[in-house]
Parts: sequence; structure tokens; C-alpha cells
Amino acid sequence: MLAIRNTRQLFLDSNLIARSTAALRMHSPSPRELVHTFDAPDDGNGSGSYLTLLHDGPTYLLYYLSWDMYDSSFKRSARVLTSLDGIRWDRPNLRNGINIVFDPADYNHGIDNFIPFIDQNPACKPDERFKAFSGLGWNNLHAYSSPDGFHWSPMFDNKPLAMEGAFDSSNLCFWDTVRGRYTAYIRNFHDIPDGDVNRGIRDIRVSYSDDFEHWTEPKLLDYGSGDDIPLYVSAAQPYFRAPEYFVAFPVRYVEHPAWSPAFDQLSNPEHRKYRISLHPRYGLAVTDCLFMSTRDGEHWQKSDEAFLRPGPVCDKSWVYGDCYLSVGMAATPSDRPGAPDEISLYACENHWNGPKQIRRYTLRADGFMSLHAGGAQTFTETATLTFEGSTLELNVSTSAVGSVRVELADAHGRVYEGFSFNDCDDIFTDRLDYRVTWNGSADVSKLTGKPVRMRFVMREADLYSFRFV
Repeated sequence: MLAIRNTRQLFLDSNLIARSTAALRMHSPSPRELVHTFDAPDDGNGSGSYLTLLHDGPTYLLYYLSWDMYDSSFKRSARVLTSLDGIRWDRPNLRNGINIVFDPADYNHGIDNFIPFIDQNPACKPDERFKAFSGLGWNNLHAYSSPDGFHWSPMFDNKPLAMEGAFDSSNLCFWDTVRGRYTAYIRNFHDIPDGDVNRGIRDIRVSYSDDFEHWTEPKLLDYGSGDDIPLYVSAAQPYFRAPEYFVAFPVRYVEHPAWSPAFDQLSNPEHRKYRISLHPRYGLAVTDCLFMSTRDGEHWQKSDEAFLRPGPVCDKSWVYGDCYLSVGMAATPSDRPGAPDEISLYACENHWNGPKQIRRYTLRADGFMSLHAGGAQTFTETATLTFEGSTLELNVSTSAVGSVRVELADAHGRVYEGFSFNDCDDIFTDRLDYRVTWNGSADVSKLTGKPVRMRFVMREADLYSFRFV
């Protein structure tokens, strides 16, 4: 029996469902406007890598790595953009007219990435409210802290953490508010033939800590059945509207064995051939992005198809580095007056050729996946659960002829009096917080704490989440 209390429940997997004729459908984000171009004189053509979004009070902070792909003398650093709405971004003047927040030269070592988070551990010291991982190659992951997100200091005597991994791309951490521990998702490889790392399978591993210094041995994520495909740059994070769920947008790495005519019809084949001359995978690899979710941090439900595709062939698309979505997301205003906030995600374009740009993508709140019904009526029954609250709210969308009805039954399948499909008032809407009524009343308080099976009949509708409040 699931004790869901008054937490928001999303249809990200089949864990809630006992039986159903409806389908679980993934929804991809919509591309919106370009929000920033890395064209300042001090920006290298690789600036914008590993975007990390934090929300601190009224301000959004968007961190990124600044570097140049072809200039080995370029001084790598971590930088930040700021915004009050997640749509319009500024380049703050922090250090000699530049938006640098972290210069590794201050600590006598380089960086391949810098991924910060706001520590929600109740025992966190105020001057360590912000923390970050910064990786460099193999087995070299450093920890840093900051009181404000702008001024950073090394932790643990500037020594690498005792953790094994390939830390040359995104490695991230957060405080799990539900389980009360630090959780880290790091990059590594497995099945490495003849010691050639680039021929190994890129993977994601999870590690835990109580104190941010001592970590468990990283373990491979479990995706259940399916092909063992190269995944990295996980962008794993608690979902801010339902932190019991973790969501992730891992990059799917696809390296073609040789040049094919399809490459001739992608963007800028001559530049692609130049990249191949530096290393074959720089031109032969392409990337997209999957969606996956978990309730326990280790066992993940992974999409079989792309959550974000490289998109139309244009001047600088379809390259190794496309579809790296940000760690973190923002709740941003809709461009429709009166409509609810949307989720905004961010990704860079123009990788390799530059100047890189950040594009915003939007998604309905809770809109990663839905319980979907087409033109034919569907039936769904949940597992037995208990709840706390007096009303039932649905995040639901229907067509004009579509409809949803809800029935509440006990653990044995017997319908509670007054809560049958016939009692349920017809639902046709598109709302994040639709209050279900039975014979005009939304009150379900007499069922609080009792075993309940929820039943849905749907037609031309998507049900994204529900919550008792």
C-alpha cells in the first residue's frame, strides 16, 4: 500500500498503476527564444558548457564553463549569468569587468567542469550554503563552498575527494531532502577494450554521503532491461514540484564508425572533416537527450526515444555537444496572459563553431509524461494508496470533446458511496489544479487515511499528475 500523504504524484512510470488501457506518453520540450550569445571578447568558442541553473531568492543564477576548444592557452573558468524571470539574462560585472565566479588558477589546478548547488541540509553552515563539484580528468574531483554563489573557497584542504570516476564532464550533487543525505551522480566508463577509454561505454553512477566529504563507492545506475548504451552528462535533479521524484536528461552519445553520405547533408561538412583530423569522434559523434526518472535514486525508468532531438539541419547543428540540457529548471511566465507558469530548461547551440548560444525550452508543469487517452475511452486503476487531504486536484488536459471521470474504491474494489463514475461531474479542461467534484462537492476528507483505489475513465485526455490537498 502506498502512503502518498498530500504529495504530488506524477505519471512518470507504472508504479502507481495496477491496470490500465491508457498509454504512458513522453512529451518533449518546445524550443523558444535565444536568451544569450557568448560573443564577448573574453568568451572562448566553447563557453556555455555544462549549464547549471540555481534559484536563490528572487534571482536565477546560470553557471557555465568558459573555455576555447581550439586554443589550449585559453584560461578556463566558471562564470555566471543572472536573471529575475528566467527569460532575460544579464552578464554581471564580478571580476575586472568579467562575470567570473571561479578561477582555478587561484588554486593551482585546472577544471573540466564546475557544477554548483544550494545546500538544503538543515545542518549546513551559512558560509557553505552553496557547494560545488569541480572535476579534472580521472579520479580528481574537488569540492568548493560559497556563502553567496559568487565567492568560492576550496574544501578539505583543496584535496580531491576520495572517489573514483572520470570527472572530465558534468558531475553533480544535491542534498536529498526526502532521504536526508547528499546524492552525487558522476561520470565513468565500463567495458573498456584494450585500455582505450573512448571505446568504452560511457555511464552514470550514484554515490551517497552524510557529510559531503566521505562517499560511498559509486555504483552503476539500474535501468532495468534494454540496451547498454553510452550515457553521460546526466543533469539528474530532484523535481522541484515533487522532490520525491528525481528526473534526469542524460546525453545519448552516438559515434558513427566512419563517414557516410548523411554527413555530407548535415551542416558544414568541411568543418566536420577538420574536427575528424583532430580526433575522429569530434566529427563522427552526434548527441541527443533522453528522459528518465526514479523514486529511489538508483532504479531508473529510461525513455527509449529522444526527449530532445538535434532538430532541423541548420548552420551549426547535429554535432557532438547538442542537446546538453541544464542541471536545474525554472518556473517561468507563460506568454499567454493568465496561463500558469511553465517549466524552462536551457541548452546551448553552435557547439564547435561558435559563438555558442543558449536557447530556452519550455514544458508544461509536471509535463514530462502523461497518462494518455486517444479517441477511444480508456480505463485506469491505481494501486491501493492512502492519502491526507480534503480535495483531489488533477493536472489534466482534454480536447473539446475529451473528458475525464474519477471513481474512488476501497482495497477490495468496492466503490465508496458517493464517489462512483456516475457521481463524478464530467471534467473537460486544461488546468494544473482542477478540483474534482462528485455531485457538486469536492470534499473527500471522510476517506482520509482509508485504503483507496483511484479509477479514471478518459477520452482524448492527458493526465500528468494528481494531489490530495
